[in-house]
Amino acid sequence: MTTEGSNHARWKKLEARLDAQAAARHAARVAEARKARESDDARLRAVIAEAVDKAVQGLLAGGAQFSESVQDTSEILEEEAAAPVTPLHAMEPGEWNRHASQYWASRMQATHEPLTMGEFLGRQPSDDGAA
Repeated sequence: MTTEGSNHARWKKLEARLDAQAAARHAARVAEARKARESDDARLRAVIAEAVDKAVQGLLAGGAQFSESVQDTSEILEEEAAAPVTPLHAMEPGEWNRHASQYWASRMQATHEPLTMGEFLGRQPSDDGAA
């Protein structure tokens, strides 16, 4: 009985040691994964902050250009685009692109905020965006 009891105690001791080693390995893997994730998050935050800073500086530097483009759009709105000479289905790609950009420039008002797809699709040419 003593041999069986001592074997059982040795197995329990070995099992506890193996469990402790497995727990330590698991904790190390979790810490390594957390460190990698935090590093990725920090890198992503830095890239986003840089992009936002660049965009804000561009807006601040190009504010006059932006207001001029809004005025140009209002002039286009006053002039109705002439009907294309070539039927739409027979247009070449470059001609189609020019016609489409002129068509939408005369119908879409400049917005100061990004639109969701639903807002973009539901927007009417006379809509001021308040609705």
